[in-house]
Amino acid sequence: MQKDIYKEEYFGTLMSILVDESRKILPTFNPTPRLHKIQNDMCKAGSWIDNMPIGTIVQSDPQPSIVKLQQDVLPEYRRLAANLIDTFINEFEAQGGRRIEITEKFERMYKWKQ
Repeated sequence: MQKDIYKEEYFGTLMSILVDESRKILPTFNPTPRLHKIQNDMCKAGSWIDNMPIGTIVQSDPQPSIVKLQQDVLPEYRRLAANLIDTFINEFEAQGGRRIEITEKFERMYKWKQ
């Protein structure tokens, strides 16, 4: 099943999946500092808690203000997720992998281009 990056959330999992899939094709593949930076930027962009007023208690069924905070961070988070996939393809190729092979693999897994 192909997942649409622009409609889903991948907090903390996307990088792990991309590394695992890349290593299935190129066992010597290692994520670069650039990939880790994008992952860190994604985590920061997706964190809505920093925008929450101090002392707010989030209910089991989040209040409308909390839902809005969550939704407001998603566009930048998803943009960075798409950038992470594109960068993975470039880094994979730079490390000796075949660009077409990893691109086809990721295209079967994700829809990330607009």
